[in-house]
Order: sequence, then C-alpha cells, then structure tokens
Amino acid sequence: QVYLYGYGILDRTKSQDWNKAEFTSIINFDDTVEAEIEVLSTMWSALKTEVSKAETAGKTIGIFHYSSHEKSWFRKFARRHAAVPGTPSLQEVEDFMAKYFVDLLRYSELVALPVTGYGIKKLAPLAGFKWQVSDPGGAESLLKYRDAIDEGRSPADREESQEWLRSYNIDDVKATFAVREYLRTL
Repeated sequence: QVYLYGYGILDRTKSQDWNKAEFTSIINFDDTVEAEIEVLSTMWSALKTEVSKAETAGKTIGIFHYSSHEKSWFRKFARRHAAVPGTPSLQEVEDFMAKYFVDLLRYSELVALPVTGYGIKKLAPLAGFKWQVSDPGGAESLLKYRDAIDEGRSPADREESQEWLRSYNIDDVKATFAVREYLRTL
C-alpha cells in the first residue's frame, strides 16, 4: 500500500543549490485502495505536469530517484489500478520512465566509495546529509505506519507517527538531492 510520496523540484537554471529546492509530500493515511490510488495518481500527475512545464519552457528535465523502487511502484500502479480512469497504461509508464527517470544508484555503483554498501542511507552521510528523525529506515517506517493508522492509539500518538513519516519521507528526497550533488562533484 502506498500512503506517502515525496518529491523535490530544483530548476538548475535558477539555482545550483539543492537546498533551495521545493519539497512536497503527498499523503493519505486512510489505508484503503482508494487512498493508494489518490497518492499514486497525484504523484503521477505532478510528474507529468513538471515535465510539461519544463518542455514548454524549452528546458530539459530529469526525474532523479535512488534504486528501482520508484519504477516498480509506478509499474504496480499501472497494473493494479488499470481499470481506474486516469491510471496510465503500463506502456505509458515504461515510455515515461525510459525518457525521464534517472537512477542515481546506477551512477553510484560506478564509483568506488568508502562505504559498506550503496544504499541511500550509506551514501547520504558522505554527502554531509543527516536525517532529522531517529532511526531512519524502511523497517522503522513500517512500524511508524502501523502506529499512524492504529485507531486504538490516541490521536496525538497517531499524529506523532504521521509527522515522523512525513519528515522521514522528505528527508529521503533531500538525501537523494544531496547524493546527486555529491556524485556530480566526483
């Protein structure tokens, strides 16, 4: 279930500093198929809109991500929700990703780096990036998600978990920006 997507936008013709990017989250904690469709559809629409704006302005655009995770979710979106109006076809997703998506993991693996792995959590500290939340990681985020939707918890506790997830997600996006900039300097 997709409940959260984050992204950042940096127009490098205006600023080279990734810290000046605009960061956004798309969130729906309803834990339903409809909520997932809303998050994925909104994210897909945002990507298509940004590509259109860039190309209309005569600019190039890249959609930078880290690992195949993003691609696999858009493929699942096209397959799982094909009957929902507005859902892109699998071929549309594949064509779009082939043209605009740039996997930074592939570039990271071309460089011998002083780390024990090539995950974003290993590389971001090399770029000087630190997550704001304690224990950032996929396993912890699953536990926080469980707490965020648990009706048996107090609204304050659920909100605390939801805020942790928002912060973690935006920091994942920021970490991708930081790693991209670090790789550009190598």
